[in-house]
Amino acid sequence: MNREKAFQALNALDDRYIAEALRYAPEGAAGASERSASMRSKRIVTLALAAALILALGAAAWAIGLSIHRQRQQELRQELQVDENRVEDYVEYPVPEDPEQAPESGVTLLSAMNDGEFQNYWVVLNGVTPEMVERMAAPILEDRDGSPLGENDHRYCWLYCGWDGESWYDVWPAGGHNAQGIRDAYDPETCTLTVRTAITTDRMPEEAELRFIILDTIDYGDGHSDGELVWDLGSVSVERTGQTLRTVWFPEPVRFENGDYGAGEFLGLELSASGVNWILRHDGVREMYYPREFASEEERQAYLALEQSWLRVIDELERTAVLHFADGSSMAVNPPLSSEPAGDTVKDKCIFGHTIDPSQVVAVTLGGQTFEIP
Repeated sequence: MNREKAFQALNALDDRYIAEALRYAPEGAAGASERSASMRSKRIVTLALAAALILALGAAAWAIGLSIHRQRQQELRQELQVDENRVEDYVEYPVPEDPEQAPESGVTLLSAMNDGEFQNYWVVLNGVTPEMVERMAAPILEDRDGSPLGENDHRYCWLYCGWDGESWYDVWPAGGHNAQGIRDAYDPETCTLTVRTAITTDRMPEEAELRFIILDTIDYGDGHSDGELVWDLGSVSVERTGQTLRTVWFPEPVRFENGDYGAGEFLGLELSASGVNWILRHDGVREMYYPREFASEEERQAYLALEQSWLRVIDELERTAVLHFADGSSMAVNPPLSSEPAGDTVKDKCIFGHTIDPSQVVAVTLGGQTFEIP
């Protein structure tokens, strides 16, 4: 890929894939006060260092003799509570067990999970050098010709992945999307970097050859960007994975009003290990999700007012949602990230930022009403 193609690829990045907006973290979603009808904007954190020596020794005990790839799989299972919550949607792939069999370069696929909104992949990038890590972690203050950057210019190196050579998606080190995070995710003894990427399910093909690259990017103060390929780390074959849903219909719809715009009702929900899809319908569905061409600016503004009015009312209700579990615990539900219309109904998709066991949900509270789930 030459410099021009890299620049085009960088411009194809969708704002939805900027790292901080897409971090798998419930607190980020909860902070949004409004959302768009088409898209509203888990961070994978490394295992904490053992708080006591006995925990550190315990962690080391099972890791002895395992390849870095198998160790990372073990850590992910613990972080995502895969076994505890019997997460059926989490798919794990064969990796080298013996350190002697570990590849020296390329990409090793660890696991995948479809959370309904995103297709998540966790991989180990092999053959990553300390130079690459520092190039991404350290600030870059000069232009490529050695001259100082402009006051409003910003230069950085970062990881991206894609399959068609045109559109590229952000990649997050397991330690976090910052300088310390990338250093924490790097293992200098094996020259490996553990990362995750999340691609919206509507953009992800059934099968793809996912390629990982490092781009040197300059965002200029005048609004344009220039991206240059500096390292090609290899590719790996991936496929879109499935999602297991538990559908629950309310014995009586949860009704709500929206003034002159009409009324609506929540009909039920779909539960998965990683999120909730609210199933609802209201008088604004057709206008919001199947908009016509606007004949005037006045008509466009009227549409925006209608859209925001419905979303505000619905958000207020969805923010009251609580899931109740068989062990007596409960959990608030994050606001939706996106909506998916189907005829006169719509599904509002929420991601937890962690996993649960859907079979252990025994009741749900919404709009002040609590329904038991058989």
